[in-house]
This record gives sequence, structure tokens and C-alpha cells, in this order.
Amino acid sequence: MQFRYYREPINSRMIKTSTTENLVLYLFNETGMSDSVLIQRDIDEDPEVEHEFETIKSAMDFVDKALIAPAPHCLTKILAYSAATA
Repeated sequence: MQFRYYREPINSRMIKTSTTENLVLYLFNETGMSDSVLIQRDIDEDPEVEHEFETIKSAMDFVDKALIAPAPHCLTKILAYSAATA
């Protein structure tokens, strides 16, 4: 699915479009100021783009919560090995 964030014609027959990749870059603050303004405006004005952006944000929140830490006994073994070999 493609989303527009530029409404300026590139030439007489093409319009630049935004993709999910652009929304991901925007989420991680990897877009320039002018692109960020245009993407945010599209998010604010287009419910379909807003829904896609919220879906991406939810997925990233899920990934962050799904990250797990090593078990305490693993850390103990690593620290013991480190102390023994230092």
C-alpha cells in the first residue's frame, strides 16, 4: 500500500509517493525536516495514513516489549567465567 506525502508533481505525469518505509523512517526520526512536516501533515489529514502509522507504532511497541533479558543464571555463569579468565 502506498501513501502520498508529497503533493507536488515531479513531472507532468508523476507524483512522488510515500510508502510504509517512509513512515518507519519518520517514526525513528530518520527523515529531514521538510519530509517530516509533509509526512506529519499527511498523517493528520488522511485517516488511512494515520491508521498505517498507528499500526507501525503498535508493532514497534510490541517488539520493544517482546525483547527479553538473559536468565539470571546465565549472567552468573558469564560473570564467573570472566572473573576466572581475567
